Amino acid sequence: MNTKWILTVGLAPLFALACSSTPDATGTTTASTTTTAAAGGGGGAGGGTQTLPDQPSQHASKEIVARGKYLIDSVFACGVCHTPTGKDGKPDMKMYLAGSRSYEFPMKDGTTNVVNAENITQHPEQGIGLWTDEQIQNGIAKGVDDQDVAFWPIMPYPEYALLTDADLFAMVSYLRTIPGNANVVPADTYEPPAGEPPAASAKDSEIPHTTLAKGDPDYAAAERGRYLATGACIQCHTEELSPGVADFTKAYAGGRKHKSNSDAKLATSTNITPDATGLAGWTVADIVASIKGNTDKTGKALCSASPMGHGYMGDMTDADMTDIATYIHTLPPIKNGPFTCE
Repeated sequence: MNTKWILTVGLAPLFALACSSTPDATGTTTASTTTTAAAGGGGGAGGGTQTLPDQPSQHASKEIVARGKYLIDSVFACGVCHTPTGKDGKPDMKMYLAGSRSYEFPMKDGTTNVVNAENITQHPEQGIGLWTDEQIQNGIAKGVDDQDVAFWPIMPYPEYALLTDADLFAMVSYLRTIPGNANVVPADTYEPPAGEPPAASAKDSEIPHTTLAKGDPDYAAAERGRYLATGACIQCHTEELSPGVADFTKAYAGGRKHKSNSDAKLATSTNITPDATGLAGWTVADIVASIKGNTDKTGKALCSASPMGHGYMGDMTDADMTDIATYIHTLPPIKNGPFTCE
């Protein structure tokens, strides 16, 4: 894909299997076959006819694919960026994951970089249909496209680098099932210099743990929540040192700003640590209700940029929402804010 510093999903070394072998639904390795796809330009892996070896994800079990759908649609809410909205403000499901939502970021030289969410359907030209499993996985967890061009890190690929191999594989497997959509996504307005590296991967040691003691009955739930929140929450709710590089000394303390072209308001994320400037006084049940209903503790709707509620993170299982809420409720409190939507 030749667009510049694009967004992608919203997705550690994954492939112990070589492309010459693939796991079937039971995990058994079978011989690969070869498929041929025609590529044009744009989002494909180059012009002309491309031969793409059979990929492990194409033999994933239904359970693996379902896990990938759950992560992409609910936990990480990839459609918030990659599925455009209609005039009614709701996701246009005819354009599911076909990209074109755009965001504005101020540059050091005073200009504005317009970043466009990429088409991540299986279209061979405009989407990622000709990417290998490994290239899709690299897009999710390393922030580079099939040409090794870095993505603009509004997508939390630095944090997705901490996902398990199994979850990365599940996400890739689900993306393989998305029908191709020929939607053409404009190039970003900023072209990075040749060889510009992606933002550095986050380190697990930088992510705060729950303040609960290991012997606490809720400790395991909070640590499960830590894993989910690292991919789902931390980037938006943490101020940046530079684009895509979070200041983890203020993890979850809010204050990060971004602006969508479809919304005149500048969005500022909320402090969700249990400080007086954040969620002090909220219970685990309050946080779960907020995720599920896209409302604050009083029932007021959250900011327009929020990925909570039905259709996004509000569709997570009650168990996962409770784990995330248990973790957030027991984070180290950080004074920062309070912040409003604008």
